[in-house]
Amino acid sequence: MRFLLMLLLAFQVPGAAKPAPATDQDPFAALRDQWAKDLKGKFIDDSIAQYAPDADFISDDGRTHGAAALRQLFATVMKAFDADLNFTSKRIEVSGDLAYDSGTYEESTVEKATGKSQQFRGDYLTVYRRTKAANGNAVWLIVEQVWTEEKPAAASR
Repeated sequence: MRFLLMLLLAFQVPGAAKPAPATDQDPFAALRDQWAKDLKGKFIDDSIAQYAPDADFISDDGRTHGAAALRQLFATVMKAFDADLNFTSKRIEVSGDLAYDSGTYEESTVEKATGKSQQFRGDYLTVYRRTKAANGNAVWLIVEQVWTEEKPAAASR
């Protein structure tokens, strides 16, 4: 379920402020920030808009494929949890119309039904494909997104 929450954090929020232009050093900073804001704001449509129709979201819970399945996943997570997410990008590479962003995340969640709060951290990898939007502008869409959770170290004896 936490995995689903992290997925939701990546989406854009309808009616929310548009991301600032990307810098040459980090062309995906605004997209990451907007994804986190959309998750926190529970803006499902804006979140889904950041994904290609055939996108995959992969976590310890398995693979979710396509916009309809992603929408259901996000709706489930957003209904059950409140979340706050922060990314730290470690490596970005762009080659033609494909790019990736790899880094770490820290996430705080509160389960709505119980009020239980949890802290998570781990790694992410997001693969983007540049495509033309309906208005003719080039946009980066998520085609693959992978989240892993850092497990606590085993206690030594």
